[in-house]
Amino acid sequence: MINISTKGDNEKDENTSKHSRTLADKPHAGGAKATVSGKHPETGTRLNGVRRRTGKSQDAERVSEESEEYSSTTRFIESSLGIKSYSELAPLLAKGVERVMASLLNKSAVDLLITPEFICALHKDAFEGLFPAWAGQYRDRNVTVRKHTPPPYYEMPHLVRQYCEDLEARLAVLGAAPPIANILLETLAFAEGRFLSVHPFLDFNGRVARMLLFVLCYRLDLPPVELVPNEKQKEDYLFALSEGDKLNWQPMIEVWEQRLRVSS
Repeated sequence: MINISTKGDNEKDENTSKHSRTLADKPHAGGAKATVSGKHPETGTRLNGVRRRTGKSQDAERVSEESEEYSSTTRFIESSLGIKSYSELAPLLAKGVERVMASLLNKSAVDLLITPEFICALHKDAFEGLFPAWAGQYRDRNVTVRKHTPPPYYEMPHLVRQYCEDLEARLAVLGAAPPIANILLETLAFAEGRFLSVHPFLDFNGRVARMLLFVLCYRLDLPPVELVPNEKQKEDYLFALSEGDKLNWQPMIEVWEQRLRVSS
């Protein structure tokens, strides 16, 4: 079972997106439990998210990704259904991710190669119904994620291709069903941390990262993994992400070591 959250990593694009707006209001909790059905026995029943930026901890179903608990605001975004809050869209976003992940379970591991086209297809297939104009496309502007400034938007095609080639090279060394060793932990740390650091899309980078981790866990035949940090783990996880932004993978390696230790 791979547990992932609909809550999301709460990444904030402080450069306001043309696709969204912020309105003064109290955060509204919404969303629903998502399930994935398929042949893979390690598949969890909830799609959970992880990168928190502000506010208190939330249940997995309650808050959509990137709907940060601003002190007095809720973020709204223009969708095919009109202008909606992230919490209103959360159940539909979860269903999109569920549908894509269920389709992945019908593929063999060798068909799940990580390429730029594959990553963009994850984003497009999950979110095109709500955001047909930009789903599956790299971001077209620079953004700030908390204290981290991801690379410029025009570098996305090169950086995502580089990321995919690097990740597949690491996976090739591991082979199928590798033992829990440093090289596996570093590969998982790189896969998670580097993708979130590059931040290739305007929105839903956390969801795409978790779909990628789902694919990797499937390909590597890993035991059940809980990707949602609890309150005690949250500070260490955010520190690991910030170190990953500086290409230091050791803290994220320790995060994955703890995840796999708990799951074994």
